[in-house]
Parts: sequence; structure tokens; C-alpha cells
Amino acid sequence: MALNVHQQIIELINKSHHILLTTSVANSGDGLASALALKLFLECLNKPADIIVSELQKEKLSFLPNGDKIKTNLGSLKKLIINLDISKNKVSEFNYDISDNKLKIFVTPENGTFNENDIKLESSDFKYDLIFIIGSPDLESLGNLYHNYTDFFYGTTIINIDTDAANEYFGQVNKVELNYSSCAEILFDFFENIKPDFIIENIATNLLAGIIIKTNGFRAADISPKALVTASHLLKLGADRELIINNLNKNKTLATLNLWGRVLARLKTDTHYKLAWSLVSQTDFQKSGSGPENMEGVVAELIANSPQIETTLILYESKAGNVKGILYASQNYNALDLARLFNPEGHKNRAQFSLATTRLMAAEELVINKIRERIKSKN
Repeated sequence: MALNVHQQIIELINKSHHILLTTSVANSGDGLASALALKLFLECLNKPADIIVSELQKEKLSFLPNGDKIKTNLGSLKKLIINLDISKNKVSEFNYDISDNKLKIFVTPENGTFNENDIKLESSDFKYDLIFIIGSPDLESLGNLYHNYTDFFYGTTIINIDTDAANEYFGQVNKVELNYSSCAEILFDFFENIKPDFIIENIATNLLAGIIIKTNGFRAADISPKALVTASHLLKLGADRELIINNLNKNKTLATLNLWGRVLARLKTDTHYKLAWSLVSQTDFQKSGSGPENMEGVVAELIANSPQIETTLILYESKAGNVKGILYASQNYNALDLARLFNPEGHKNRAQFSLATTRLMAAEELVINKIRERIKSKN
């Protein structure tokens, strides 16, 4: 009898030795909150797992249980193995030295010498033998994590968990539920089906955070009844709603509102191209007590209150001094395609990119003109 999806997933987990958990660089936070819950669940199964996401995502949700375990660097995926045949000649002494950026290994045999035929070089298997990708429509949306380690992603089994109709079903196992509001709900169902007793308070808190973030505090127009029922279950299991709300909103009432005012003050629109954009300087961030992490809420409000706008762009000064951009597109456009001249990361609804220039006005002229050209070519 064929295994159902839950059975396939738990069988892959049982066979694995070390698991990688990640999400799209543009994910709102549902993906990371769900990954934190999954990491705790895997720990209950005695399965080591690492969460790798962008620095911005880590900062946003580091307050959640296990948030201090989030990593932003994949590091080394393989080890170099040096095999020395000692079947005919044992080792008498072994040491090494590092100088001039070179590692020298000294092996002294008991008798005679070792020769080149006694040595064999090989690579270990990948550090991770299973990948959970949560809340990402495709591999490209993982950004540099995917682009810098393409061979790893193509050579390792992937479990793909998502709710997006645009998902490309890129995993060996795909759990894509279009009628669910969040990935957190999908994982809750999985946990309940496999090991309901493992859904401890910290896991419940992380799952509830995913639902709250994805549904904009249960205010999203497309929220499913399933989300409300799941949230109720999680609260009964001990989910810490106050921790989530207080931390998600601790800077929102003042910092985000201040930033919102500054974005509105510089807001420009092009009704012909149904395009809106604004500029944010480092001074804006400093005076509003905000940062790039606050812009998601600002843009969400901007989009919600501008239904006639189909493309929204924010250009902002980074701490490094250069200009960065975030482009949001409606279902009629592909943000990655509109911003393709700037080597964007993200997915079709949200792309982010960096520019070499340090001047906001110059960046505005360049990017807006290129986006207009791309929109014009599509119409």
C-alpha cells in the first residue's frame, strides 16, 4: 500500500542524520516560525536540524522559542577526507603545521616510507541529508542560499511545504495545501497526525506566531476557518499569544507609524503604469526609530489602501551606504521579471535587490524608468 504524504515525511525524517530547514528570503515570517516549531519537534525525535535564513528574518523572530538557534550561514557542507593505507606499514608519528596559508600534514611510518599510492583523497557526503523548504514557491526564492549551493539542493532530498498556488512542486515530497492560510497549519496537522504528544508549549507558540503573521493578526481577507480552529487548539496547548503580540507590535505602534508617515510624505504614483514608489533614507529610519524590518508592515498598509496600484517600490539607504530596493507586484506581474536588470532575489510577488549607487535620487530615476519599460513591454 502506498504511503500517504505524512507517512512519507516521517519515513524520510527517520532515515535522516542531519536536517536543514529554510524558507524564502521574501517570506513574511510564517516560514521561519514554522521552521522553529519543526526544529523543536525534530529535537523530540532526536533528529538534529539547523535553520538557515537571512539576517533580517532572524532579527524579526529571534524572540520566539529557540530563536537564538537560528543561523544565517550554511558554512561548509562537505569535508575533505584523506585516506592513508596503513595495512602494510603502521603510523609511528602524526602531526601538522599551518604556515603561509598552507596546511602541512606529517605522517611518519614505523618502517620505510609511505608513497603516493598509499594516499587517496575524497569528499564526504553533504552535511545535511534532508531539506525542509517551508513557504517558498520555488528554489530561486531562497536567494543566495540556493544560488551558492545549487549542487547541494539538486543532490539532496527536499520536502516542500507551502500554501501558494504558484508553487512549482520542486520537492521529492510536496505538501502544498492551497486551502490553508499558513504553513504553520500544515505542520500542526502533521504533528497531530504523527506525534500529538510532542506539541509542547514552545512548539504551539511558534505555530501560532506563523498563523498570526501570515493572516495579519487574523485580519486577512482570505483567512480560512481552518486557521481559526488551529489557533484555538494551539492556545489550549499553551501557546504564548502575549509573547507573540507584544514582540510583533513592540515597535509597530510608534516606529512603524512614524516610518509610515515618512513613506507617505514622499509617495509618488504613476496612474498610467499603476505604479507607486517612495524613498527612505537612513535619517528616516533614525528619526522614526525604525529599520528595514518595519517596512513590511508599511508596505502592507500601502497596498491594502491602494487597490488601483499593481506595482509598489520602496528604495532605501542601507547601513552600508548603498541603495536597496523592494518591489511588490500584483498577480498581473512578476516582480523578479520587472527588476531583473538589478539581479533580484525573492519570488514573483516580492523581489529585493541592491544597487551600487549611494544616491537615492539617482537610484529612483534609474529603477523607475527601467520598471516602466518592463511594464510597457508586457502590455
